[in-house]
Order: sequence, then structure tokens, then C-alpha cells
Amino acid sequence: MVMMSDSDVNWAAMPLCGVFETQDGPLVMVGAFKENPLRNICAALDLPDLSADPKFANLAAQFQNKPELQGILRETFLTATRDHWLQKLEEQDILSAPVRDMREALADPQTTENGMILEGPGEGQRLKLVGNPVHLSRSEVTLRIPPPRLGQHTEEVIAELHAKH
Repeated sequence: MVMMSDSDVNWAAMPLCGVFETQDGPLVMVGAFKENPLRNICAALDLPDLSADPKFANLAAQFQNKPELQGILRETFLTATRDHWLQKLEEQDILSAPVRDMREALADPQTTENGMILEGPGEGQRLKLVGNPVHLSRSEVTLRIPPPRLGQHTEEVIAELHAKH
């Protein structure tokens, strides 16, 4: 039997998961895979143990009171920076990561290490483009020709559409 084949998990709907704004940017947190993740989250956020409150004592209660619980978490995350909270969550072994904008993601050394930046020919300059996230050992992705310029193929596309009708 396949693990969890009899159930669906919507991580975005879980009461201890979500994207939370901080003073300087959002982070994503997945409060799961622990006996009592809320206790650990509260320790990371310097909150009293909310899992001791009957409103949040188990998963069913957390779902029932999710707006209130998420409100407490959201208010707390806004009191410090993203790096501060990521460090505190890491200390409690809570899954979390920064939510990066495109500029941050492209500047991250891991992006280059993962081969996610392709360089190739352009009109009068070398182009840098986002690479394919799927890497196959025998099928390297390369940039062989430059992408079309805006409007470069408009007339051909319109002519082809007229020819079909």
C-alpha cells in the first residue's frame, strides 16, 4: 500500500503553516513532523506554550481556531526581522525558509550552483536567463538561440492564423 494513499494533505490549509510577513520580508513556515509543533513554534517566537490552551491543544482545535492562532503568529512575526525569526525557528527545528523576490533568488549563490542561470547569445550582448529546473544527466539544457524580440514574429503569426481560417 502506498503511504497516505487514503488521505489528502493540503499544506496551505494547515493551521501551523503559511507565509508570514516580518519587519523586512516574508518567510514560509511548515509546523509539522513533530509531536507538538505548536510548542516548538511558541518557544521559537518567545510566546507562552499555546498548545496548553484548550483552543489550540490539538490539530482539530487548531483548525477550529485557525484565524485566532494565525493572528497571534502574524502579530509576533511582525515584531522582528526575517533572519531573526528564521534563526529562532531553525533552533527549534521548525521547517522554514525566506520567501525571496526574483532579485534575491537570482543573487543567491545556490541559484548559480544549481545551474539555474543560462547564458547565451543575444543581440549585441550575452543574455542571462532563468534555466530549466529539471536537470537530466544526458540532456543538458543550453541557450542555443536568443529569444525573440517583442513583436518579432507578430506578422508571421497573424498570417498563419488568417491562412487557417
